[in-house]
Amino acid sequence: MEILQTFYLFWVFVFGLTIGSFLNVVILRGFSGESIVLPPSKCPHCLHKLAPWDNIPVLSFLILGGKCRYCHEKISIQYPLVELFTALSFTWIFYKYGLSFNSLFITIAAALCIIMAVCDILEKEIFEIHAYLLGGLGIVYNLFNFAGVNHTKIHLFLAGHEITIHQSFIYSLLGLIFGVIFMEALSRIPKLFIGKRVFGEGDSYIAGALGAFFGISNLLVILILSFIVQGLIIVPIFLWKLFKTKQYKLLVSMLLFIALAVLIGVGNYFGGFRSDIFYYFALALLICIGYYCCRNIFTRLKNTPSQGLTYVPFGPALIISAFIIIFFGI
Repeated sequence: MEILQTFYLFWVFVFGLTIGSFLNVVILRGFSGESIVLPPSKCPHCLHKLAPWDNIPVLSFLILGGKCRYCHEKISIQYPLVELFTALSFTWIFYKYGLSFNSLFITIAAALCIIMAVCDILEKEIFEIHAYLLGGLGIVYNLFNFAGVNHTKIHLFLAGHEITIHQSFIYSLLGLIFGVIFMEALSRIPKLFIGKRVFGEGDSYIAGALGAFFGISNLLVILILSFIVQGLIIVPIFLWKLFKTKQYKLLVSMLLFIALAVLIGVGNYFGGFRSDIFYYFALALLICIGYYCCRNIFTRLKNTPSQGLTYVPFGPALIISAFIIIFFGI
């Protein structure tokens, strides 16, 4: 049985590599406006038509040493990374969920998420159609409860007819609505202070689509995880920018805030605060430092946007968190 499963997983991996190559085409031709079917694949530098043996996922990149066979320009590392990640994702999904409609829907959702994440990383924008497809897929997925979750069925009476729907469908609609409203509110409220959105409109599309597919409960987890992921990405970049621009006062304040937050967290977890007075003093100090940092950052964003936070798209953090749910949750 294990040998047969390994055989299946191998071919799922190969299939994932092939789909990953196709996703690269969808991503790049989406920006160029070309059809994803014609013309055949070509080098983005010299535009030479690629031979079939130049298009073998990952393997061709390694054989060619990461360079075009014809013009010897470097091939973007995006190609093998997308192919490999797609293959690994498909393999894990099949291994975890087996051969089922559940796996099929999650696999398609994963492919759409990869497209949106890479688009956001490359050009800091997404194509709404991909979010619409994921949202529509999520509504169908939850309408018929393909996940097989033992939710309560809800009976509705419309025009004298009884309609039975799965609770997962209600969660899907709530997730869609909440995802869009939450991200829009989070984007627009700071606009009152700094005069511009904090997050792009694409993030609202992504959050709504993820809410439709994963439901409102999982969406809340995704949102929490996404802020943690985004923090891990953007804080080091921001601190490095403060150091490079010699904004030492804010840099020291940020480092103190991080150190004190870690100290409070560790101390609270291991029961290191034997005195409530010391704990509340540390907490009050953390709030004061945090307030100073936030006020300083918002002031800089309002007066001189170039000295503010380095913009890092939030969409990839949302999608990374969604993959965490796919791999370890649902």
